Amino acid sequence: MSLNLLITIAAVILNLFLGFLVFTRNRKNFYNFSFFIMTVAVVSWLLSNYAVDIVNLDVATFLIRLTNFFGNWAVFMFFVFVWNFPKKMNKIPIVRYLLFLPIVFSPLLFTNLIISGVIKETWGYTPTLGIVGNLFLLGYLPMLVLASIVVLIYKTKKSDGIEKTQLKVVSFGFALTTILALVSSVLLPVVSQNAQTAIYAPLTTIFFIAFTSYAIVKHRLMDIRMVVARSVSYSLLVFILAGFYAGVIMLAQAYVFPESTYSTGQVILQIALALVMVFTFQPLRRWLNKVTDKIFFKETYNTEEFLDVMAHTVGSSIILIEMLYKTLDLIIREIKVTRGTIAVFDDSGEILETQSVGYKKSIKLDKTDLIDLAKDGVVVADELSENSKYKKLLRKYDATVSIPIKTESSTDGILLLGEKQSGDMFSENDIKVFEIIAPEIAVAITNAKAYEKIEKFNVTLRQEVKKATAELEKKNEQLRELDKAKDEFISMASHQLRTPLTAIKGYLSMLLEGDAGEIRVSQYDFVNEAFQGANRMVGLINDLLNVSRMETGRFFLEPVEVDMEKVVNEEVKQLTKQAKEKGLKLEVKVSGKIPKVWVDETKIRQVVMNFADNAIYYTTKGSVTVSLEADKTYVIYKVKDTGIGVPKEQQKNLFEKFFRADNARHVRPDGTGLGIYLARRVIDDHGGELVFESVEGKGSTFGFKIPIKSKLKVKRVTAPSPKTHSSGPEIGELAAGIGVDPKALEATRAAGVEHPLADSSDKKELEKETKKVGKKSK
Repeated sequence: MSLNLLITIAAVILNLFLGFLVFTRNRKNFYNFSFFIMTVAVVSWLLSNYAVDIVNLDVATFLIRLTNFFGNWAVFMFFVFVWNFPKKMNKIPIVRYLLFLPIVFSPLLFTNLIISGVIKETWGYTPTLGIVGNLFLLGYLPMLVLASIVVLIYKTKKSDGIEKTQLKVVSFGFALTTILALVSSVLLPVVSQNAQTAIYAPLTTIFFIAFTSYAIVKHRLMDIRMVVARSVSYSLLVFILAGFYAGVIMLAQAYVFPESTYSTGQVILQIALALVMVFTFQPLRRWLNKVTDKIFFKETYNTEEFLDVMAHTVGSSIILIEMLYKTLDLIIREIKVTRGTIAVFDDSGEILETQSVGYKKSIKLDKTDLIDLAKDGVVVADELSENSKYKKLLRKYDATVSIPIKTESSTDGILLLGEKQSGDMFSENDIKVFEIIAPEIAVAITNAKAYEKIEKFNVTLRQEVKKATAELEKKNEQLRELDKAKDEFISMASHQLRTPLTAIKGYLSMLLEGDAGEIRVSQYDFVNEAFQGANRMVGLINDLLNVSRMETGRFFLEPVEVDMEKVVNEEVKQLTKQAKEKGLKLEVKVSGKIPKVWVDETKIRQVVMNFADNAIYYTTKGSVTVSLEADKTYVIYKVKDTGIGVPKEQQKNLFEKFFRADNARHVRPDGTGLGIYLARRVIDDHGGELVFESVEGKGSTFGFKIPIKSKLKVKRVTAPSPKTHSSGPEIGELAAGIGVDPKALEATRAAGVEHPLADSSDKKELEKETKKVGKKSK
């Protein structure tokens, strides 16, 4: 077998293999079809050129003409291919007319006008040119080749990126092939008048096949390199298996079974070898895949290290845009990709955020396109047919791979990557890596989106809080001003009202005591009612004054040593008539000896009276039990009734200023809610504790604990006891000195001491009123 035949067979196989792969990749694409027809023409040119040298003279003329016919169409189809690849060219209309020339020359090639005959030589046959032979060989063919080169140069200048690289490689392969073909088949035969070199012209197509294959493998020409890589892998696998096992069987039969007949042992050996083939097929296949991957996918990286760094990167930042940039930058650096973009969707499917690296100009992303690409798994353009909508979308965004970023419940975004910087294909290992990192990125995106929502909510909340706070501060300032005005008004009004009320109360008291003469029994009841009403009014005014004093820090205690047993008995005694009128059982229980304590007697008397009076007022039937006892630490006063009780949900607010329970409002609409509020303040200032228990509808227990060893700073005042105990202050009356009998007050003044129940702020006013009453009584 000659070297010429071997090269011819190799060129035929490679051309057919390459043309078939391109055509089956996309049958409907015209430049795939034109490339396939070109390879068929080249194969026919090769076969007819070889056949010329092995036939007789009668057939040689026809085969030489047939060789030129196929050469004509091979060059023409290449022109058609470059005209349409990668995009159809319409800017040079003059070149279109070249398309009609092959049709004109094709029939002429089988006449004497171009090839008139052949001459037998020692190496083969030399064609004899007709009258238009030189026009065809030196005019038309070089012009068609030159036109192809012009188109390639024009498209190369106008293209960029991967297309420019593809065209450069194809142009170089075509230029080398055409130059060698023209020299060997046209120039040398014409110049030397010896056509021997023409038989090698078709073999120059091996250079075009080599460079085209390189463009396919290295630079993704016509998107078939994945097929080429796997085809090479499986072809090598078949050849190796076939050669290895054929050789093993032949050796086994030659040395183990030299006889020509097949025995049982031979059959068993063949079965064993077949089993070995079965078990070694997959390992050998994997090994060949690795070998071909190293050839076709040279740029590799350490997968484990990359995944570790990726896991750290996606978790290193909770800021979405920062995390997207770091992630995309890592992928591009480690996998060595030319460019990439990542888009993130919000909950409604709109594009929330994008990040791109490596693009010369910004790309406009369409959410519908991205959602379509994200529906399936990892999509690689090399593995798609030319008519695939996914491939069109990838080309639209200048991408080679799309990786959907999904969780189990939602699609969070999509990652688009361009080709590798080396031009290598994305391997199976790359695809597996993408499938691993996509869920990690999805989780990181979900966390970042949640963080951004929280941050936005926090910002909004802070703004709302700031706004509300400003409004509240403004309102509070207004309220403070109003409260101050209210306190000033209450203080002023109370002082102004108290002066005439003290006089009224004094005169009514004198009438009741007969200082103005005896009054009839019918008159006594009216005067007494007026006196009690004035008394209650004074008590209310004094409660308001005490509240005002609390707000302004002028609420002071004036403690003296007090016999609590005596105080309780005296105060409760005043309520006996009231309890009897309501049919209630009122009793006082004193347990053991009660030690004396240092307290503000006036204020404590009011608290004692307040709790007992309220118990009687809010009890319609049953009993009111007042108890007094002492332990090692406290003197304990309690009032237990069988009255209306306090609703459980309102008990926590009971001791607040102006608060009254709902059921209490129905029983006593005219109450103020100040009594127990002031009682709490009095007990707190004494360092004591309130006692409170209540069940709605069953009754309540109110009381307090006063420490036996008081920590109050006191100034002891010795005052003679009045001969007659004045009627104690009425309900709600806590201001010292209000409701004190003027005569008792005058008696204490005569004794040279201050009355222990009088506040310093009230003494002057009481003294003035007492003098007035005294003068008028005389």
